[in-house]
Amino acid sequence: MTLYRTICLFAAVTAFAPLFSQNIYQKAKPPAEISSFDRFLSQTRQSVKITSAPEASDNVMVRRLYLDLLGRVPTPKEALAYIQGKQENKQSVLVKKLLQTEEHAMFMTMRYGDELRIKSEFPINLWPNAAFLYTRTIYDAYRNNLPYDKFASQLILSDGSNFRNGYANFFRAVPKKDSQTIADAAAQFLFGKPLKKLSVKEQKEFIKAFSGIKFKSTREWKEEIVYSVFSPEKDPRHPFMKQVLQKNEFARNGVLRLWKWIFGSDNAAPEIIDHLTEQFRKNNYDQRALLSMICTSSAYRVSSICSGDYQKMTRYGAVYPVRRLDAEVLADSIAQITGRKNSYSSVIPEPFSYYNGRAAAIPDGSVTDQFLLLFGRPSRDTGAAGERKNIITADQRLYLFNSSDLNNRLNQIFRYKLKTEKDKLGALYLLFYSRMPTPAERKSFQEMNKKWKWRLLSRMPWVLLNSKEFLYQH
Repeated sequence: MTLYRTICLFAAVTAFAPLFSQNIYQKAKPPAEISSFDRFLSQTRQSVKITSAPEASDNVMVRRLYLDLLGRVPTPKEALAYIQGKQENKQSVLVKKLLQTEEHAMFMTMRYGDELRIKSEFPINLWPNAAFLYTRTIYDAYRNNLPYDKFASQLILSDGSNFRNGYANFFRAVPKKDSQTIADAAAQFLFGKPLKKLSVKEQKEFIKAFSGIKFKSTREWKEEIVYSVFSPEKDPRHPFMKQVLQKNEFARNGVLRLWKWIFGSDNAAPEIIDHLTEQFRKNNYDQRALLSMICTSSAYRVSSICSGDYQKMTRYGAVYPVRRLDAEVLADSIAQITGRKNSYSSVIPEPFSYYNGRAAAIPDGSVTDQFLLLFGRPSRDTGAAGERKNIITADQRLYLFNSSDLNNRLNQIFRYKLKTEKDKLGALYLLFYSRMPTPAERKSFQEMNKKWKWRLLSRMPWVLLNSKEFLYQH
């Protein structure tokens, strides 16, 4: 058997590990009910005759939390600290810790940046100064835990220079500057629907609210002033926003947005979203409190291994939905594992923008690279969720299999990351999977390695990277 065929065989075994060793990924019983939300979920599932999947294992949970809340895999040290922890409430403790980090605020800013179309170039044309300010404004708002209703009001009621008031870029980040286009962007953000999906009455209310928004240039390059032709007392945006905040649809869309960011889809049972919406309003639109409720719930703690109706179980939070890692998450995880940061740039010389660091922290949708484009990073042209692509494609597979740049980066792992590690196989599994290899996996490796010795070990980063266990959130 050639080395290549040996590697492919080991990759196949690794890719289908869940079929042979389910205890790696889940515990023996379903998640315990530890909150009123859990009890509500249990009653809801019983009413539709659904049984929850078993609880996810600790190694799956720590990986899941870091991916969903920070946008990267945990380091081996972070993974082991959680897995070896003896606290009964260690998940709640970790969720609370992660929600307070700068990395979490940065990752949530990226999410909002997609929907708010933060992009310096065509067709949005915010330009770099405004894009950077807009991103920083959103980051500061989330980092300081500004309530969601106040955050939305800051956007909708903003005016002034788009180089000095970051919120004013809400009106600049549209392809056209007429009231209907602005109203469409507002409807998408506030209610999660394009303007045409609203009732005729609501469409007229939205268009009227933004009928007075105008723009004027200054002597500063690319700067614009956003202003209303109406006086503050007569600006229709104020009574409009007061009415919006009283609508359940506004709060409900905020809940759906966070649910989608955590589970990859907003296809949740209406009664679950309604329950969370009620809690969201009671908690004064505290987004961190809502995320904490979701990420410590039984809906989040279940494993991704399904033995029933997958669609129905997903809808009622009875199984965790499997999906490919987002482009930025994949890029940042690979950079962390290999120890080499990524570099990004804008191709438009107005001026060129360069950035070295995390993909999730890029403040401008026009700053990118071929990897992010290939793996479905949204263009931020429309703000619609459909811009992000999370399916694995043949081109992506070819890149992961054959990229010389990626291969060179993977080869650096032994030189810099594992130089002093005695158990190199175990260290690799921790880097990529946030767990140690099972006895069966060690045995398979040892049997295949008898002939190839160190040569098989040297290809293990490639094997682990190309497995479903690494490429997918599960």
